[in-house]
Amino acid sequence: MWSPIRGSALPRASLQALAVGPDPRTKLHSLLLQRFDAQRCVLTASGTHALSLALSAATRAHPDSPVLLPAYTCYEVATAAVAAGVRVMLYDLDPDTLEPDWESVKDASAEGASALVVAPLYGLPLNWDTARLVASDLDVLLIEDAAQAHGSRWGDRPVGSFGDMTVLSFGRGKGWTGGGGGALLLRGAAATVAGNLRPMLPAHRHRMLREAKSAAALTAQWVLGRPRLYGLPSSIPFLALGETVYHAPTPTMPMTRSAAAILLAGDEAARREVLYRRHSAATYSAWLLGSGHLTVVGRPQMAHDSGALRFPVRLRGGWSALKGTEAARLGVAPGYPGTLRDLGALQTVISNPDARLSGADVLVRELVTLPTHSLVSNHDRQRLRFNLEHQAVM
Repeated sequence: MWSPIRGSALPRASLQALAVGPDPRTKLHSLLLQRFDAQRCVLTASGTHALSLALSAATRAHPDSPVLLPAYTCYEVATAAVAAGVRVMLYDLDPDTLEPDWESVKDASAEGASALVVAPLYGLPLNWDTARLVASDLDVLLIEDAAQAHGSRWGDRPVGSFGDMTVLSFGRGKGWTGGGGGALLLRGAAATVAGNLRPMLPAHRHRMLREAKSAAALTAQWVLGRPRLYGLPSSIPFLALGETVYHAPTPTMPMTRSAAAILLAGDEAARREVLYRRHSAATYSAWLLGSGHLTVVGRPQMAHDSGALRFPVRLRGGWSALKGTEAARLGVAPGYPGTLRDLGALQTVISNPDARLSGADVLVRELVTLPTHSLVSNHDRQRLRFNLEHQAVM
């Protein structure tokens, strides 16, 4: 995934790494509270850290009460659950829309739960009215994992403003990036229940090292974030670019100053990028909806409300049918290679290991995603269309 980073902002980030000037995290904190209509905001080193704090807070009153997690989602959700030490109940997804299978949610919560985590994948908006109603009926906290939802809207409000708690992520490949960083937003009763949440504060020398690493990573992302150089980072095995792997939890840390500086500098560019991504998604929809060989995932009538981080489709054979083809070189990427149930690190805390997850299993087999960012030309999209349709009929 590619994210817009302004090269002119990199010197500013480097200065922030040296703690020169006012701390940009103060301004970012206020901006997020206002934009997403929240009462409290905790800035973290990653979205995973933010979700871990949310899960810990949600189960504070009832530590043995499980949390409801989507079976098909980013593996970092599992990392956060392990870090928080919570019990987990998995629910299924609708493979045609990526929305929760609400009957599966109700089944998973039959013996009680403390929180429902809902994650709009790839920037697709979902029905937040339904999500709020279900959470209310089940008497659970609604945790909105909006890590992939930058620029998405539901009605007249931005996605990121609907949960009792909201998780934002600003890592590599997100719609709005600081090269790293995350945020936990809290509202209503959740702001009280959560108590005094805050990340660990590292020692001064460790803070400086984290800042230096953050600024260096931002520079590398900007240099390599162009089509001519894509092959260089993807050829380095230990970077695991384009792969989904489970990462063990790390101590919860605060966002770096340099990440906050880049986020503030790139705010407008990230909002403009959403418009291009929506245009790409609309183009793919027009081309592929009537193909008969592919399933366009999501709700095309809501395309104008999507953040369109990626464009998801279901293809017979899935990623295995495309790996090594021109489509892969043009930026088509696999979905998640397994459900959360398949992760060894999570299996000991899943309370419903025999749950029916047929929708998630379909997505594991068939889902691939297409690039939507502004470095993808119309010619690239046409080549992608040809490759997908050719592969689908083989």
